[in-house]
Amino acid sequence: MTDRDLAPLFLSRGEAFIAGAHWAAAQAHSDEHVLSNVCWGLELVLKAFLLAHGVTDDHNRRVHGHDLLKAAAAGQQLGLALDRKAKRFLTDVAPYARRHAIDEALARRPDLMQRYRPLQRADEIVQEVKRACADGLAPATDATSSGHRG
Repeated sequence: MTDRDLAPLFLSRGEAFIAGAHWAAAQAHSDEHVLSNVCWGLELVLKAFLLAHGVTDDHNRRVHGHDLLKAAAAGQQLGLALDRKAKRFLTDVAPYARRHAIDEALARRPDLMQRYRPLQRADEIVQEVKRACADGLAPATDATSSGHRG
């Protein structure tokens, strides 16, 4: 299995976190719960894009870590198109997500959820990653997700 083969798995797991965020919002869970899931999901989705474009998992871990802004910037250098709203959202939330301090982000920016609509931003970013990767993100199969090649 190559690092590029990990891209569909990262994407599907990222989408699962974002789906969890939608569920949490519908169940009236805390903004911290919702936004944490959005950030975890976006980290995986952005790394899926990078993996699909030849960036190694080791590089992602060492260079981008949990930094949404670094991963997004690297993606943009490889052709990922993020609109102004997505860039602003990532710029504001990334420093807190990197430190797992979403509660602090919400305390400092009480309007963050209304201002950025993170669920909508996350959905848009996922769609852009899928569009930009087209054939490079085939769905993960049991063979790829279990680490075996068919």
